[in-house]
Amino acid sequence: MNTAARHLFARLHRLAERAALYGVLVTLAGLFGRHAWFLELFTHFKLQLAGCFALYVLIEFAARHWHHAAAGATFAAVNALPVLLLCLTATPRQPPAADAPSAQIRIVQANVLTSNRDAAALLSLVAREAPDVIVLQETNLRWLNDLSVLTNDYPVFAAVPREDNFGAAIYCRTNAHAAEIFYLDVRDAVPSTQSRLTANGRPLTVIGTHPFAPYNRSRWLGRNQHTQRLASRVRRIKGPCIVTGDFNNTPWSDHFQAFLAGSGLRDSASGRCLQPTWPTFLPPVARIPLDHVFHSPDVHVVARRLGPSIGSDHLPLILDIAF
Repeated sequence: MNTAARHLFARLHRLAERAALYGVLVTLAGLFGRHAWFLELFTHFKLQLAGCFALYVLIEFAARHWHHAAAGATFAAVNALPVLLLCLTATPRQPPAADAPSAQIRIVQANVLTSNRDAAALLSLVAREAPDVIVLQETNLRWLNDLSVLTNDYPVFAAVPREDNFGAAIYCRTNAHAAEIFYLDVRDAVPSTQSRLTANGRPLTVIGTHPFAPYNRSRWLGRNQHTQRLASRVRRIKGPCIVTGDFNNTPWSDHFQAFLAGSGLRDSASGRCLQPTWPTFLPPVARIPLDHVFHSPDVHVVARRLGPSIGSDHLPLILDIAF
């Protein structure tokens, strides 16, 4: 290695060590995310931190700083382990009764982004995938007008237009009995959607929701209260149930896990490769999973995949389930 190359590597090494120090602080801060909104923000980037620490380990190996490399490998593992547990650990399905009929449906979940004007992209996705239920967030009056054609094939629907990014809509085929807008509490400012349908004689409840984005303490508390109340509502539902939406949270948050524990639902992402949905303007490796589909133990996830871009900052989720 010539002198210029040595100087360049030394500079790179110093930058890597400084970045690794910040990575350590971010990792440690994330461990206390349940206590404060700004600490929880650091819990969401496990995959990105693991990749950065892995790169740091290679640089320290090249510099022959074995202790630093070992420390970097430790923090890479600390961040990678929760991601691996999600991807590799599948939740067992509760077996149905031997004489129970089975049914299969497809659900499309999408945060359309209020300011997005590409309704044609969503309609194209619906035409191609032919879902039984479409659950949407951030619909305003323009969106609902642009999607009015859906009611020809999805005559059971409920929608509330809003300009503040908290509009909601749900569209169902004729096998649905009802669709409605509901609020979890008289003080709850965020609408949710619910439909009840039957397929092959089997009932299913589908709920869509969109809690606050936790960019300050008030909104963080509001999001957590929303998911706690939703968990209580879900506990009272009898029979197979699906809950979907933009939860503004990732699986590595303690409050995300509290929702799973409180509701008795399971994460449809368990046992599958990571499918990050936001933000679409960043490359896939930089995205995080904010959109989720949860299911009761008596529902089996046949397939789960990301849909194409529809002009939103979120990617759609497409889920095939059997129950």
